Amino acid sequence: MISEIRVATVAVADLERSCAFYADTFDYVRLGEGTVGGREAELAWQMPSGLTGHAVVMGPVSATTGLLRLVRFDADQSVAPGEPYWGDYSRPQDYGHYALNIRVPDIRSAIGRLRAAGGRSKSEPTHWTVTPDLSAWDSLSYDPDGVVLDVFELEPGEGSALAGYDGRPSELQTVAMHVSDARASASFYRALGFAELYDKLIENMESFFRLPRGTGLHNINLYVPGSSLNGRVELAQYVGFPGEQQRDRAVPPSLGILSVSLETDDLQATADLVGRLGAEPVCDPVEVDLPPYGPALVQTFFGLDGEVLEFYQCR
Repeated sequence: MISEIRVATVAVADLERSCAFYADTFDYVRLGEGTVGGREAELAWQMPSGLTGHAVVMGPVSATTGLLRLVRFDADQSVAPGEPYWGDYSRPQDYGHYALNIRVPDIRSAIGRLRAAGGRSKSEPTHWTVTPDLSAWDSLSYDPDGVVLDVFELEPGEGSALAGYDGRPSELQTVAMHVSDARASASFYRALGFAELYDKLIENMESFFRLPRGTGLHNINLYVPGSSLNGRVELAQYVGFPGEQQRDRAVPPSLGILSVSLETDDLQATADLVGRLGAEPVCDPVEVDLPPYGPALVQTFFGLDGEVLEFYQCR
């Protein structure tokens, strides 16, 4: 068994500021916290020797998946945080974990809350059709550290898999990832147990995504059947606009989305599988006290485009 994305780990410059932002904007609460450090964590998280961090896990009340793990490295604040590894996003076509996607009941009030809490908008809400039974009001924004947030309000048609909704800001619905070949990446995640929710080539959206004229967006959204529709993988390929991997920059204490975590009930079998699929191990399995789960056997891998995937087996 391999789960959907249980947690996305995001390095931040000011932990309390970031916690307040997600609480004020999305009504997220603290679901767990802990210290990250020691030799095993350094190996799994690609941390320089001696670096430590403090992590706070956030999400909607009672959420158990699609969570946000905010980490401020060097928790005593004695060391300045790193720089955003995406820089000023002047190269949006580069590969790796790019955005956190959160569903809200009303897009305009959500963006107002986001701005009041210290975030900023990249684009005003734009309406687009995803599939015949699904459309969305979508807005790209930034959190206080410049992490891209895709905040959206869905208009699902009758029978849509996304029709069920409790009317609250959601857990992380997806973590968006820029890839070099959407079909190849989709095959990789399907082999992990994901299934396609939709596969669409989006055209004439260059102004919204601020891309060169004529660039298409091949968007594939995948979920784990029988599980929550949160914690999905969203693959985005900018067709005709190639980029470069971010793996050398997406490491602590750089700021941004560092990894996503998926649970497994057999880490060795999972490691064998992802290795056969072309993933590259970051480290051997290590024992880590993993917020919010406690002791876990952990192994991290680089995916096909250098994205870091953390697989963990709870003890």
